[in-house]
Amino acid sequence: MKDERKTFKVFCDTNVLLNSKFNLDDYSRIYISIVSIEELDKLKRDERISYQARQAIKNIKSADNVEIIIKNDINTANILFLEHSNDNAILNMAYDVFIDDNEVLFLTDDYNLFVKADKGLKLPCKMFEFDDGKSDDKYNGYKEISLSDIELAEFYQNPINRWNLLNNEYLIIKDSNGEIVDKQKWINNKGFSTLSYKQIDNMYTGKIKPRNIHQELAFDLFQNKNITVKVVFGKHGSGKDLIMSTHALNMIQKGIYDKVIFVRNNYIVKNSKEIGYLPGSNEDKLLPWAMPLADHLGGIDGLKMLIGQGKIELQHFGFIRGRDIKNSIVYVSEAENMTKEHLQLLISRLAEGSSLWLNGDFKQVDADIFERNSGLKQIIKCLKGNELFGCVELNITERSKTAQLADLLG
Repeated sequence: MKDERKTFKVFCDTNVLLNSKFNLDDYSRIYISIVSIEELDKLKRDERISYQARQAIKNIKSADNVEIIIKNDINTANILFLEHSNDNAILNMAYDVFIDDNEVLFLTDDYNLFVKADKGLKLPCKMFEFDDGKSDDKYNGYKEISLSDIELAEFYQNPINRWNLLNNEYLIIKDSNGEIVDKQKWINNKGFSTLSYKQIDNMYTGKIKPRNIHQELAFDLFQNKNITVKVVFGKHGSGKDLIMSTHALNMIQKGIYDKVIFVRNNYIVKNSKEIGYLPGSNEDKLLPWAMPLADHLGGIDGLKMLIGQGKIELQHFGFIRGRDIKNSIVYVSEAENMTKEHLQLLISRLAEGSSLWLNGDFKQVDADIFERNSGLKQIIKCLKGNELFGCVELNITERSKTAQLADLLG
């Protein structure tokens, strides 16, 4: 669907400019009061939000769709509720611009200012937090920032969470040239910590190491024993099952867990046809669905060997209710094809010593029900920031150059 915000002309309140979700490129024209510029300048010295203020100024400087409003021509003598304040000066200027251009929308995240604009001045306005264009409030488990040498030195001297990182959220730090210079993780009550992952080398999958920065974050996530619900999501070929299966089998080999319970909601690919009845035992019928796991074990023979050893169990999702799962990894592939109720059920089955690992790709949903009721989106939305939850988005196809061609199909 085309993003309709790109046709909007907006007059922005200062708090909107500070919001990391606000993108100047999303709008055709943006009006900003000189008062907001002054406020941003003052906020550069506020250690809580100095980074956001500096970043907002940088974004405004490089934008070609911004106009700074300096003069206020509105006669406010008859607008009795307006007192002398920065907020009301911004509101005055917004109203002045609206008189000349009635296509302008006043954008704020301040309820009081919204009420004044909407109920008092009848100024077309919108609360930014309810912007339908980004209502999903996507959370990918990390933030990427750029710091100058001075800002980087300030960070190391006084490592404050200026970026509102949630518990277990990662921070990728780049220099002014866009080069990655550090990776940190925020942990509530402890502060920042550096990544501490190791490459994997085990008898099942051999040596595996991360190929890009986001895979590094995923390695760190899956080696964190304190997090019991872990999610990796992202595009095809980005290494979701490779990273999960490698870490799962490594932990089985080390005796950290007793076994891997592989669970998948058995939906066929959208717009493909059923192959009909499959003969054999329950295990035989589930094997085709477990091939993402077999691909990283040398094929179906490697998978069957580990099943025979009791290291891997294939579990039909329809029979999961009533289970009491101890000391196991519940491994869920293609979790984009699960509802909120499905994942609630899985979490409720976890007993002491067990954890839930999920992967999925929101672009590969195979039924409308999972578009309307996405369990994967809901679990990220509701659990982000919880001490037992972590997630990382993988957005680079690493499978092969040929696999990367899929992106060219749109």
